Amino acid sequence: MKLTAKLAFSQIKVNRSRTMWTLMGIALSTSMITAICGLLASANKAFTALLGDNYYDRGLYLSMLIGIGAVLCLIIITASVIVISNAFRVSAGVRTQQFGILKSVGATKKQIAATVMYEGLWLSAIGIPAGIVVGLLLEFFCTSIANYLLAGINKINNVKVEFSFVVAWQALIIAAIAAFVTVLLSAWLPARKASKIAAIDAIRNTGEVKLSAKKIRTNKLTAKLFGAEGTLAAKSLKRNKRNLRATVVSLTISIVLFLAASSLGVQIGQLTQIVFPTINATAVATFSTSVHYAYVSEDGQIGDVRYSAIDTATQQKVTERLQQFDASPLFAVGSLHYGFEVTVPEEMVTEEMRPKTDYPLSLITVDSAHYAELCKKAGVPLGSNILINHESATIDNKKYEFEPFVFNHQTLNIQKHDGTTRELTLDGALTVGEIPAEIMMEARGLSVIVPETEAQNFYWFTDTENAEGFAEFAVPVLNEEIRESGDIGITRDALDIRAATEAVRSTVRLIMVFIYSFVGMLTLIGLTNVISTISTNIRSRSREFAVLKSVGMTQKGVGQMLNLESILCSAKALLYGLPLGIIAAVLVGNAISIAVEVVHSNRIIGPNSIIPWLAVLECILAVFVITWVTMRYSASRLKKGSIVDAIRAESGV
Repeated sequence: MKLTAKLAFSQIKVNRSRTMWTLMGIALSTSMITAICGLLASANKAFTALLGDNYYDRGLYLSMLIGIGAVLCLIIITASVIVISNAFRVSAGVRTQQFGILKSVGATKKQIAATVMYEGLWLSAIGIPAGIVVGLLLEFFCTSIANYLLAGINKINNVKVEFSFVVAWQALIIAAIAAFVTVLLSAWLPARKASKIAAIDAIRNTGEVKLSAKKIRTNKLTAKLFGAEGTLAAKSLKRNKRNLRATVVSLTISIVLFLAASSLGVQIGQLTQIVFPTINATAVATFSTSVHYAYVSEDGQIGDVRYSAIDTATQQKVTERLQQFDASPLFAVGSLHYGFEVTVPEEMVTEEMRPKTDYPLSLITVDSAHYAELCKKAGVPLGSNILINHESATIDNKKYEFEPFVFNHQTLNIQKHDGTTRELTLDGALTVGEIPAEIMMEARGLSVIVPETEAQNFYWFTDTENAEGFAEFAVPVLNEEIRESGDIGITRDALDIRAATEAVRSTVRLIMVFIYSFVGMLTLIGLTNVISTISTNIRSRSREFAVLKSVGMTQKGVGQMLNLESILCSAKALLYGLPLGIIAAVLVGNAISIAVEVVHSNRIIGPNSIIPWLAVLECILAVFVITWVTMRYSASRLKKGSIVDAIRAESGV
C-alpha cells in the first residue's frame, strides 16, 4: 500500500467522529441518487404496463422521466459537493502541520493532494455501498407507500397504476458513478488547495489563518449585553470565518428547502377541497359537451360556435329517472355559457366591477322543485328570470363577497355570435347568502336563472348513502336519454364524490411523500455538515479553552461563550435563510395558486400566497436547538482532558 494511502487511512481511524459524519453525508447522497434512479425505473415500468406500445411510440414519458431524474440528481450532487467538500476542507485544515512536515522531508504537491484524495477513496469504498443499500430500502419504502396511496386512485379511475420494486443494475451503476464523481470532486477542491500551502506556513499552521495588523472588532452592544464571554464568542466566529460560512450555508439551504416544501404542502393540500367542496352531495351524474369555434376575428369576436346541448324536456326526464334510485334529495343544475355576450349598462355596474361592462353571459337552469323555491326566495312568480347578484374576490389572503350589479328590473340585449339579438328581462335577484352552492358552481360573468334553456353542462347532485350504487345506476340512464348528435363530442358520467375526494387526497399525499422525502434527505445531508463542522471546530479549540481556564475563566464561562456562539451563528443563518425561504415559499405558493385556481373572467383576484408561519417558527427553533446541542455536546467531551496537556498539545485534534 502506498504511503499516501496509509496516511489517509490512519487519518480516518484517528478522527472517527468527523469520519462518521462524512461517511453519513456520502451515504445519504448515494442513497438519494440510488432511490431516484430506482423510482424512475419503476415509473418507466409502470408507464409501459399502462400505455403499452403507445408509450414507446411517443417516448414522451420516458423523456420526461429522464429529465426529472437529471434535474433531481444535479440538485443532489450540487448540495453534496458543497457539504462533503467542506468536510474534506476541515480534514485538510486540521492536518496542515502534518502536510508541512511532509513537505519539509521531500513530499511533493502531488503526494500531498493524493493524501486527501485517498481519504476520499477510502470513504467512498465504505459510504457508497452502504448508500446503495439504504437507497434500495428507501426505494422499497417509497414504492410501498405509493401503491398504498394509488389504490384509491385506481379504484375511482378504473385503471391499475402500480409501482414495482425494481433493482436495475443500470440504475445502480449510474448511482455509484454519480456518487463516486461527487466524492472525488468534493475531495479534489480542498486537496488542490492543501498542496499549494508553503511548507513553512503549514508548519506554522497559518494556512487557514489570515494574518492582519487590524484588531478584530466586535459590536459594543454585544459586550454590554453578554460581557466578556460575548466579546470572545463574537471574535471567535470572526476568526473562524470559513467554518462559520460553511455552517451558515448549510443551515440556510435547509431553511429554504423546508419553507418551500411547507408552502408547497399547504397549497397542494388545498387541492383536496377542489372536488365540489361546498356542495352537500355524495354523488353526481354529469353531462358536458365540447365546444368548437370556427373562427376568431381580428377584433376578438368568435363566430360559428358549435356544441351539443340537452333541452329542458330531456333534463327533466333524466331528473325524474334518477330520482327513482332512492328517496335521497336531488339537485339538478345546468348552464349555457357559449355563443352570446351581453353589454351591461354602465349604471348597472358597481365600483368593484369597473371599468369593465362586457361580460360573458351564463344562463342557469335548475330542476322544477328548486326553481320554485328560488322564485319564492326572490319574490317573483314562476317563469321569471332571476339575476345572480353575487361575486367574490380574494385580496390580501382575505375573501370578500359583494353585489357586482345594481339591480333595477333591467332589460338586457343579448347578442349571439351569429349576429342575432334577443332581450332578457331581469325580474328578480338573489344576493349574497341566498344562492345555493350548486348554482354558484356554474355562475360566471353575468349569470341569470331562467325557467327553460338548453344546457351545455348539466349536473345531478344527490346526497345518498349508496353513492357507488347511484353512480352505477346513473350511467345507463344518461346513455339512454342523452344521445350524441353530429361530430361534437359529449361526456356522460357519474361520480362517487367521496371516493373522488379521497382519490385526490391520496394523490396529494403521494406527491407530498416524495417531496418531503427528497427535502428531508437533502436537509440531513446539510445537517451532517453542520454537526461535523461545529464539533471539529470545538475539538480543535481545546488549547484555547484550556488557556482561558488557566487565566481564571470557569467552566460556566466557557459554556456561556459557546451558548453565545451558537446564538450568533444561528442568528446569522436565520438572517439569510428566513428571507430567502419566505421568498421561495411565496413563489411556490403563487405558482401553485395560479396553476390550480380557476377564476371567472370578471373576478377580482389579489395575492393569494400563503406564508407557512408555523414552519417559520419551527425553523427558528430547530436552528437554535441544532447549533446549541452540537456545541454543548462537543464541548462536554473536552471536560475530562487535563488543562496542562491541552496547552502542551501541538494540535487540537
